[in-house]
Amino acid sequence: MSPTNALSFDLEHWFTATLLREETTDPVVHVERSTEIVLDLLDRHDVTATFYVVGEVAEAYPDLIARIATAGHEIGSHGHTHRPLFELTPEIFREELDHSSDALEAAVNERPRGFRAPNFSVTPRTEWAFETLTDAGFEYDSSVFPVKTPMYGVRGAPLRPYAVNLDAPFAAGGPPRPDALTEVPLAVFHPHVRLPIAGGFYARVLPARVVKWGIKTFNASGTPATLYFHPWEFNPAVADELGDVSPHARFISSHGIDTLAAKLDSLLEAVEFGPVEDVIDEATTCSTERGVTPSEGVGQ
Repeated sequence: MSPTNALSFDLEHWFTATLLREETTDPVVHVERSTEIVLDLLDRHDVTATFYVVGEVAEAYPDLIARIATAGHEIGSHGHTHRPLFELTPEIFREELDHSSDALEAAVNERPRGFRAPNFSVTPRTEWAFETLTDAGFEYDSSVFPVKTPMYGVRGAPLRPYAVNLDAPFAAGGPPRPDALTEVPLAVFHPHVRLPIAGGFYARVLPARVVKWGIKTFNASGTPATLYFHPWEFNPAVADELGDVSPHARFISSHGIDTLAAKLDSLLEAVEFGPVEDVIDEATTCSTERGVTPSEGVGQ
């Protein structure tokens, strides 16, 4: 039986994306309509997912975040101001986590279990984040991109969910267990070479059949694939806002926006998805039933 794959959405304003935040002035807000497009698509397929929400968005649109939670989706933290961890100290990061969690709890009456860093900025340069997340009471992180890219990523990091060893946080530390922070890496295609298929720009530029192939390759080894998207990537109106940004930023941010909803629709027809918390709970239960101990590890 194939494992459930994790489907997630990073809920932020389109103009706070790393490539766009310095290039936009007086932007039009599309967060509500973009989120409605995604919620309607998930509802048609009866699929629940995880939404990592920026705290400032939760403060400004608490009813929207409550609607997401009422529909059965998991709410996680995406920081409070959508600043990458590279720009923060451990102390400021802890303040961001607390502020974000307070905003999310005010909207949905529950504190988040999970966190995803803006721009996947948990890397060896910011590995202190794991201890901060543990101290702040988070149960899992989903920020490690297990291939090096020009903007982020960790070369050689594990491919499947694992218990984090704070002394070696990017090494396989055994399957998830209740007494340790769990890391849920993003999906890369891995039979011979690691190529990103996790979602976002990669899903917009790749044919849907390639993404399906990558997911099924993961699943054949008993590994769940974790995908991410941004709700604004499903809203063609956002592409209309990018006329004045640089060609590079415009291509990365808007290519394939008009076809992404159809691609995800195709994926939801072919692949089993659920929220990240369900994938972790399933992995924890399976390892407990098998009697796997932390020293046995999970490989790459």
